[in-house]
Amino acid sequence: MLSHTQSDKPDVNGVVVERAVPVTMSDGCRLIADIYRPASGGVPLDGPFAVLVERTPYGRTLQRFMQFGQLAAQRGYVFVIQDVRGRGDSDGHFEMMTNRHDEGRDGAQTLAWVHEQAWCDGRIGTVGGSYSAANQQAAALHHPAGLRAQVLRDAGTNYYQRSFRKHGTFNVGNTLAWIVDQCSAGKEAQRDPRVRAELEAMKADLASWTHRLPLRRGKSPIAHAPEYEALYFKMLETSDDESFWQSTGLRIEGHWDRYPQDVAVMLVSGWFATHAAANFEKFNALRSRLKRPVQMIVGPWIHSPTMLEATHAGIAEFGPVAAQEGPINETWLCWMDRWVRDEDNGTDEKTLLRYFVMGTGDGHLTDEGRRYHGGEWRTSREWPLPETRFTPYYLDADGRLHTDKDTGAGGVSRYTFDPQDPCPGIGSTSVQLDGYASFILSGPQEQRCLPGLAACRGSDRPLKERADMLVFDTPVLDEAVEVTGPVELKLWVSTTARDTDFAVQLVDVYPPGALQQDEYPLLITEGVIRMRYRNGLTTQSLLTPGDVYEVAIELTPTSNVFKKGHRIRLQISSSSFPQYDVNPNTGEPMGLDTHTIKATQTIYHDASRPSHLMLPIQPRRL
Repeated sequence: MLSHTQSDKPDVNGVVVERAVPVTMSDGCRLIADIYRPASGGVPLDGPFAVLVERTPYGRTLQRFMQFGQLAAQRGYVFVIQDVRGRGDSDGHFEMMTNRHDEGRDGAQTLAWVHEQAWCDGRIGTVGGSYSAANQQAAALHHPAGLRAQVLRDAGTNYYQRSFRKHGTFNVGNTLAWIVDQCSAGKEAQRDPRVRAELEAMKADLASWTHRLPLRRGKSPIAHAPEYEALYFKMLETSDDESFWQSTGLRIEGHWDRYPQDVAVMLVSGWFATHAAANFEKFNALRSRLKRPVQMIVGPWIHSPTMLEATHAGIAEFGPVAAQEGPINETWLCWMDRWVRDEDNGTDEKTLLRYFVMGTGDGHLTDEGRRYHGGEWRTSREWPLPETRFTPYYLDADGRLHTDKDTGAGGVSRYTFDPQDPCPGIGSTSVQLDGYASFILSGPQEQRCLPGLAACRGSDRPLKERADMLVFDTPVLDEAVEVTGPVELKLWVSTTARDTDFAVQLVDVYPPGALQQDEYPLLITEGVIRMRYRNGLTTQSLLTPGDVYEVAIELTPTSNVFKKGHRIRLQISSSSFPQYDVNPNTGEPMGLDTHTIKATQTIYHDASRPSHLMLPIQPRRL
């Protein structure tokens, strides 16, 4: 292997792509890759070169992969983009990242193959987002030779706790949309035009399936793709924290001490991007263990390849400043230049954590119809921020939210939850796919029903007017309040059911005025819990109707300035549909319910049971 310095960068004026190159795994399965090589005059250069690798379930010929391959090769890298097992042109069966097949092993064997190639100089980096980041994590645990750097765009650490399932619930809206999207582009659809047409029709009209949930086996077009149908129902019905969820692809959590210490890691996430909490966990775990740098960028983004470049999410516009950490390909390549090829480009001088504080905008409507929420970038070396004041905001029976425990009315607040008429979820921090506006909405959204959203059943009322939602507001703020960090809600509750859910949202309420006639409540973050898992995710414990339980609900971490004149709002209901599956309240096995029952839910907020929202308040900045 050669030792290269910055002056060794090759003179590259072209790119040659070697297509459909097989890489054979130890069990004989062939995984297919395209290889982008630096070239001159249409002939690949011998090199050797540093190599970047990405492994994807989404098809190696997507435009974004081809674009990155061209840029990387022009910069003097070899780029290897591979279809994972059972996807694209690769052999085998696709089983996602479960225990029946180790995605990390395939990744490590692919990297070992790369390391042996004549065009590889022994220095390797891995890149990718979502699935392609999770399989990087799993591969790293095998300590593949030559691995020097990674870019992990929004991968989870525990997909049972905070992804396909979330604190016991099933993330049905996002998971179903993802499954249908994959089926419509899968092998079965490619082989049979009729199957493709049925799946494309389901994808185009997911809204009509809203009121047919839960799905039953063999009763929807995904039955044409047996691997995906089996995966969907396995995730739905495996509600306990069982071995299915514990492969290193789905759960890197608990394996931090196995991570190679000589790898530099860049983490990218967003406040509405599904894995924000997981990435902060990863940031703290890796930077305390690795010898090379760990940097993290968190912006106002959804879970998307447009991270680092997007200026909006949901209904909120954040302005051009939101994209200043991009463009994404250049950011990734700069990281690799520094930590794979040892180029002194200033990347290591950047602060460990760069995060976007939302909410400094004036709230005007843009020409695109978005609410200008604005924001600015900040930096830190720690998370939570060292100056954080975790401040309890107490609930009272008058619907107020205040910091004085002894102020306001005590007592209880009640509502009735009917699973046949679930409260819609309007916006989310856990929806990974955009483009399903009649089915499910991603990112920050006005907390008002939309007639075109199937779960709203034609209503256009504000969510706060629903009888099955409790709303608690602060007084109008006389000065701005910055909330940056992890958010938790502590509740004392009882119910008439054997099992039920509590879904909560933190909302920034714009005041009525020149910009709008009525208040404008904008979702900032949210959380949910299934009560049978209140004592942990490994075992179920049904409720005794009427008994009072203390429960902590984790909301997705956030960073938002609630401006002077605004209010901080907490919403509490028992569903956020179809983001999460509706709890039938019966205590039956999830996904196998036979009926539903109404439940009376009681929230306690008296001296001995002081339900409160714990907010990470930051000092005022002039």
